[in-house]
Amino acid sequence: MGNWFFVAIAMLVAFIASGDRLAYGVFVVPVSEAFNLTRSQAVLPVSVAMAVWGVSQPFIGSMLDTYGPRRIILAGLALMSLGFLASAVSQNLVQLMLGYGLFVGIASGGLATAAFGLLISRRFGVQQRGRAIGFALAGIPLGTLAFAPFISFMANSWNWRWAFVVMAAIVLLIGLPLGYLFLKEPRHVEGAQAQNFKAGSLFNKDILRAIKSRAYLFLLLAYFGCGSSGQFLQAHLPAIARDHGFSPQVGALGLGMIGAGGAVGAMIGGWLSDRFGRFKVLIAGYLMRAAGFFMLAFFVSDTTSFYTIALVAGLPIFLTVTVTQTVVFEVFGTRIAGRMLGLIFVLHQVGSTLGPWVGGKLYESTDSYQLALLIGTGLLSFSALCVWLLKESSKNMKPVEVIVETAPRAATT
Repeated sequence: MGNWFFVAIAMLVAFIASGDRLAYGVFVVPVSEAFNLTRSQAVLPVSVAMAVWGVSQPFIGSMLDTYGPRRIILAGLALMSLGFLASAVSQNLVQLMLGYGLFVGIASGGLATAAFGLLISRRFGVQQRGRAIGFALAGIPLGTLAFAPFISFMANSWNWRWAFVVMAAIVLLIGLPLGYLFLKEPRHVEGAQAQNFKAGSLFNKDILRAIKSRAYLFLLLAYFGCGSSGQFLQAHLPAIARDHGFSPQVGALGLGMIGAGGAVGAMIGGWLSDRFGRFKVLIAGYLMRAAGFFMLAFFVSDTTSFYTIALVAGLPIFLTVTVTQTVVFEVFGTRIAGRMLGLIFVLHQVGSTLGPWVGGKLYESTDSYQLALLIGTGLLSFSALCVWLLKESSKNMKPVEVIVETAPRAATT
């Protein structure tokens, strides 16, 4: 099996798993009506899932290094289908928070960009790594583009419980078999995993040295803005559309536009970072995301402008994720990449937890999403500043490698 065919399968598995998970925003209004909830209450299952994801991610990162991403991805697919089924039979908000928040939250850690990025990085040298990771991760936002309108139709026009059942079936009957049959680790990685296991668990001397660095601090801070803004959009964009007088399908298609933009951003982001350097592209991505939030606050006038702005806001989301993944591999090294991605992801998930809930509370206090969107604009601008500081602080970092690569280390300027 060729490396690029492998990338295509990884992209498809990510498409199935993440397309379902990232479509929760279409359930906000139906769940609110079914359980008589406010907006901030209806998005609590997402916030719980993000919190669980964040808490579990460092440990999942350690398991990625020790056992390999393939096993973790397969376990995540099985657990995610169970979470969707538990959500389908929930009778109140607490049960929905347990089913979706706990099971889907843990599963999301195993199906995160870190797992797919690490899986791909082990098959490609640094000269093609950005492109390969970008194409694989493009499956995540493409899944939103495909699934959000379909799931919205079922949830709003048919039955939101059966929508969860269909999501579970797609993950279990399509995603899991594809992952099991085709997502194989390269043969030479088995020894690397054994070496990682002997090197220690979550915290060893290499990890401790890395997390004491300024590079880790700036990555951590930049990722907070990424998580809080991205999950806010996923949870509230359909509701923002409703507040402008648009139909539920317009809001769902807006999520799809974010997915379409994210897919393009992931692919061109990897290519641009290979060509022009990681940090320049990452800074530009965060600034473009900030511009999208600002336009969403002030310039939505009709469905055309809504879709266009959703595309602008969505395009750089997975550009920043893709390039951040690549930066972690090259600044810290492939041997500790899983653990470092997990540790960096903690603050991302703090933002992902707070973003939907705080956005809902701000809406309830002001009867508008404008303030929340302006705060998101500021956070994303701060993330761009952190990346600029990261560029300077990472110059003397020595990556910890376990797989010898013949290609020279990519420029990250």
